[in-house]
Amino acid sequence: MRLFLGLAILIAAVICPPPRRDAAAQASQQAETQHTPPPQHDNDAPRPMYQFTYNKYLEEVVKILENDPKFNEKLKGLSEEQIKAGAVADHLDDLDEGIFNQLSAAKAAEIERLRKQVEEQIKADGHAQNIKMPEHLDVEDWEKFGKEDLRKLIQKTVADMEEMDKQRREEFKEYEMKKKAEEDHKLAQMNEEERQRAIAEEQARQARHNEHEKLKHPGSKDQLEEVWEEGDHMDKDSFDPKTFFRLHDINGDGFWNTDELEALFQIELDKIYNETNPDDDPRERFEEMNRMREHVMTQMDKNHDRLISYEEYIADNEAQTDGKDPGWDDLGKQDPYTEEELKKFEEEYAKEMGWGEGAYRTSTAPVTAQHDAAQQQLNNQQQQHQQQQQHQQPIQPIAPEVHHNQGQPPAPQHPAQAPGQQQIHELPKDPSYGI
Repeated sequence: MRLFLGLAILIAAVICPPPRRDAAAQASQQAETQHTPPPQHDNDAPRPMYQFTYNKYLEEVVKILENDPKFNEKLKGLSEEQIKAGAVADHLDDLDEGIFNQLSAAKAAEIERLRKQVEEQIKADGHAQNIKMPEHLDVEDWEKFGKEDLRKLIQKTVADMEEMDKQRREEFKEYEMKKKAEEDHKLAQMNEEERQRAIAEEQARQARHNEHEKLKHPGSKDQLEEVWEEGDHMDKDSFDPKTFFRLHDINGDGFWNTDELEALFQIELDKIYNETNPDDDPRERFEEMNRMREHVMTQMDKNHDRLISYEEYIADNEAQTDGKDPGWDDLGKQDPYTEEELKKFEEEYAKEMGWGEGAYRTSTAPVTAQHDAAQQQLNNQQQQHQQQQQHQQPIQPIAPEVHHNQGQPPAPQHPAQAPGQQQIHELPKDPSYGI
């Protein structure tokens, strides 16, 4: 049944998980779990990927319209492009008065929420300069729900989803640059020997992470047949595109939404990321999953409604005639930022952290070389001292004139010093000796 496509699918993906069927439920549940990003490098709390301030209002409007059979009948003649553009609003005139009253009540509740929010913001700021007019409803009519309300709600929801995807990519780039900046700063505090050891350990970690089975191209025949065989536990030779599509259309609306699509990537993601492996970053797994989703949307979603219809899926499946899977380069094989972006970020981050101008400057002299130089200096000092000892002329003591009284024995003479025997001197010790 063709439901209120422009909003109902968004709600199913953002707020309410679709009803489960036994088949493919495990994969869908795993995708739903992955749909919530892990905490960021700071103390950021997990949040749903698409979280709107007007979630409750959006959900209420969708539920009201879904329960009107006449309105749903009107939608059957609309294309996805028309729905996305908000053309469904033109059919509001056909709604019963009771439906209009429910929609107007939902709008009134949303206006009350906005009023309280404005009061709190003015109280916090001390002025009203930061107040913005809402874009998801018609502010020209505060009492009734009309065509413009529905059109604005659809357009605002689609625009916000696109903006959130863009923001997610930027946040991930910053997350990776922050990790690199902290790593470079940590390396700069080490001596050469420690630094080389740390670099070797990081290279080994990356090598371990990259040791995985070759990834299949998201949305390719090989990738989807792998889901059929390993995820659905079906015979590979019996793969049927129509059955496969219906099997993974969890809510049975005839489309693959965000959750249903991401459930198809879990087998590929498990090849790269293991939640028990310290070498694997869960934040990177989340970004990898979104990269795959965005790629398949670009590849299959020809009308750009952020949904994959059965017709779009079949058309893409039939277009893959060469039978060769091109594979997929994961995040480990590319940098999400350029050298210029990293350099600029590191400069700003060093100032923010108070690290100083030499935050990433490394010392090229290894500890072993410094120790060898100090030891050589000590040896030279000792050798020079010995040479001075050997070339120094011995000083003969002047014996005092002794007058012997007749009959008295001479004073006892001390034994002569043996030739070559020298007086023992205490050598000066270099402060670095023995270090």
